[in-house]
Amino acid sequence: MIAVFDVAVFDRLIDDLDSRVIALNFLRDFTEMLDDRMNAIEQALKAESFDESLRSLHSLRASAAMIGARQLDASTTLALETKHFEATAIGPLVRKLQGQADLFRTASARIATLDDSVEHHANARRRA
Repeated sequence: MIAVFDVAVFDRLIDDLDSRVIALNFLRDFTEMLDDRMNAIEQALKAESFDESLRSLHSLRASAAMIGARQLDASTTLALETKHFEATAIGPLVRKLQGQADLFRTASARIATLDDSVEHHANARRRA
């Protein structure tokens, strides 16, 4: 089973950026943009704008790989490697990606919540 959220990948991003704050901001931006990305993919496929759907899938895949969204990374990679992409069934692909996006939001929220809690306690100690 492919991990929904690979924390080791996220930790590498923190190291690469040399900043937990920037990595957390990237994580928050990524999760906030998931619905827009799913809509863009769905609309491009429905309009048979395959160049736009490929661009949207590539963008989602690159961001998912950077942040550790393994299932989204794997599903977008598989969709992009499909020999006859233009024959891709829209509904099943979009539902799969949306389901994986929901799972990712839930899994990654724990990291952001934990980090917010730690920051809150640290700030409270500084004020005391």
